[in-house]
Amino acid sequence: MGIVSKSTPSICMLHIGKTGGSYLRSILKHNEARWTRPLHLLGHGATLKGTAKRFGADRQLAFVVRDPVVRFSSAFYSRQRQGRPTYQSQWSAEEAAAFLWFKTAEELALALASKNEREKSAALFAFDAIQHLKGDLRHYLGGVETLLVARDNIAICVDLAHLDAHLPAIMARLGLPDFDMPPQPKTHAAPVPLPKLSPQAEAALRAHWAEEFELYETACEIARQLGFGPAGA
Repeated sequence: MGIVSKSTPSICMLHIGKTGGSYLRSILKHNEARWTRPLHLLGHGATLKGTAKRFGADRQLAFVVRDPVVRFSSAFYSRQRQGRPTYQSQWSAEEAAAFLWFKTAEELALALASKNEREKSAALFAFDAIQHLKGDLRHYLGGVETLLVARDNIAICVDLAHLDAHLPAIMARLGLPDFDMPPQPKTHAAPVPLPKLSPQAEAALRAHWAEEFELYETACEIARQLGFGPAGA
């Protein structure tokens, strides 16, 4: 490891599911010998509030967010594949039941607005069962007010769609201005393109997951303030 400044607040990298965490962590681990500030690459169980208790209120935060519509589909099909081909993570009993009922993300989203109580109940159960849907932005970041209160402690916030464009600036802020790109960064991408949701399914998802979309928009505004927004914005 490089010369790490003990006087610099540590940076806690949250690993929000299906937001490119495996990719970014693989780059950081590849450059661990060059770290110049304390970095904590945390697992899926770590949250904004939890890091304050564990590392102190002055800790800095780094995280990536993703369009909830795309993240929903990515989460559904990733867990349906049990994480393959990158990982091999068996279903929980609850996930197994959810995937017996719903074969596509489209079916699950539409069922959220179903007038059939049995179907709607199954959809709500699935949301609480499927790992990366249960682990939504509210789980990691708290509500919008909690996120805004923590604004001054956020070092990195970026939409996955803009991660590569801002990667050099992100690495510099993490204390790695001269980082080396690994030959094959780890990715957890779907083996085939994700099917797009129909307008009806997307509307049902937006109605059910309204707080997720609000948190995403708030995070994207913070990303813009930090200089990690869309190019030219």
